Amino acid sequence: MGSWNVIVTVAPGPGRESRLLRQLRRLGYFKPTEFKNVCSGHVEDTAQFLEGLRAARENQEPWLSDLGRVIPVEQTFSFTPETLTGQLKQAMIPLVARMTEGTFHVRLERRGLPGQVMSQEVERQVGEHLQALAEAAGKRLQVSFAHADYVVAVETIGTRCGIALLDRTFRERFPFVLPH
Repeated sequence: MGSWNVIVTVAPGPGRESRLLRQLRRLGYFKPTEFKNVCSGHVEDTAQFLEGLRAARENQEPWLSDLGRVIPVEQTFSFTPETLTGQLKQAMIPLVARMTEGTFHVRLERRGLPGQVMSQEVERQVGEHLQALAEAAGKRLQVSFAHADYVVAVETIGTRCGIALLDRTFRERFPFVLPH
């Protein structure tokens, strides 16, 4: 699959993926994945890429109607169904350092491995671990699914995983980033 630092979903409809990919390929390296309406990409500068999308959205560029959402990922790794939860728990350590007190939730968007990775169970275990890490660091974080201060986005494509910490300010600036 190669290296990726962005996942893009395509709005449903015929021809949308190819139109969107034509536009995105001017901004980085993008290709479809084996999963319907899901593309992976690599851009040199994710902040610049997101600002470009935001500007295009403000200018009401017509091609953006083909865009579902965008998730920039900070770290990717390979996993097996048995190792995913443990690897995610390890990945929470640097994220907690960037969090202050407030609310959070973990959101896993799993693509592939049906019946092998239980998204809600992984979210619960990783969330509990993140909460324990925060408590050990003297921070008070509570789980909330309604307008949380932080969303830990976990995106899988087959046996590759990408994670990102999306704070409220970031999600408000880039509304097309919102995880499902």
